[in-house]
Amino acid sequence: MSSEVHFFDLGKWRNVLEGIDGLLKTTVGSDIGLGDRVAIKVHFGERGNYTYIRPVFVRRVVDFVKGRGGLPFVTDTTTLYPEGFRTTVKDELETARYNGFSEEGLGCPVVIADEPDGYGGLEFRVDGAAEDCRVKTTKVAKHIVEADAVIVLSHVKGHLLSGMGGAIKHLGMGCTTKDSKREQHAAHGLLFNYEKCKGCGECVEACKFSALEMQGERPARDEEKCMYCNTCMFTCDNKAITLYEDGKDRFQEALAHAAAGAVKALSGRPVIYLNFILDVTPLCDCAAPAGRLITQNVGILASRDPVAIDRASLDLVDKAAIMPGWEATPPDILGKINRTRSTIHIEAAERLGIGRSAYTIFEGNGE
Repeated sequence: MSSEVHFFDLGKWRNVLEGIDGLLKTTVGSDIGLGDRVAIKVHFGERGNYTYIRPVFVRRVVDFVKGRGGLPFVTDTTTLYPEGFRTTVKDELETARYNGFSEEGLGCPVVIADEPDGYGGLEFRVDGAAEDCRVKTTKVAKHIVEADAVIVLSHVKGHLLSGMGGAIKHLGMGCTTKDSKREQHAAHGLLFNYEKCKGCGECVEACKFSALEMQGERPARDEEKCMYCNTCMFTCDNKAITLYEDGKDRFQEALAHAAAGAVKALSGRPVIYLNFILDVTPLCDCAAPAGRLITQNVGILASRDPVAIDRASLDLVDKAAIMPGWEATPPDILGKINRTRSTIHIEAAERLGIGRSAYTIFEGNGE
């Protein structure tokens, strides 16, 4: 069997707002109605990023839900990394407004789902978790869990660790609390190569969690305090700090497990996925900026299946016209750019039973 994926092709039709309406009509059906509290999950984008999903597209989803009698709110979660402007609930709200996601502009409340401190959530066990994966439970942000329905709006782009970021990553990382984010990142590990270390101590100064201290001429890490935000690794000019050799593979497995926990948390309620294959960059919306564009704009997909929509998105990116200057070629252009295989987390999510990679595309113009 295959899952349905609906496609608004920008190469054939121009009215994106009507296209969003059409995709929602097809996938939502009658499952959102009067009085339903609907979480519209987006990524607000780091301050300085400019390729996140446009607020006008999010407003169209809000208006659709309101037209059905629903009570929408637009939501995101705080980040694990301490740099940037989205670590605290206050910073996240300020960045949302800075990037155009305001209650006035969207026509509905803007809520940080893991408030008050980035740890507000409910824990769910991952069914069928692999023995060698450290993620056995997922703590899902409370305002998402408490919603009557969820619409997940994902910007399809590259990601340094998962190769591609789409619906599965938005579930596993975007819908979870800081402690669950930390467990996923801990899967990729951190290694200190003291032969390359110059003892400068810059990594110690950069650590906002006091997880590093100088012992003699080398940094020592307290694993219990470490949040695996990777700030130390990015700070080290000598490349003395690295992930495990198979760290990206392990991260993707953990990501899929966290996504499976999020799907379990939302079971029994309608969950709709829209993937926007626009402004495809090599890095995610947490990067400011996220790099030059990789492909021409492709379109928007909608589905009830996060695995199918990500598989279809990856295939459509590979079929799209590549911008000049990129040498990567299909299959899995995004994975090759980020030196991994993007399908690892898609395959793992399918094994965990949250969707199928087999899909059937249905094209439409939103009418």
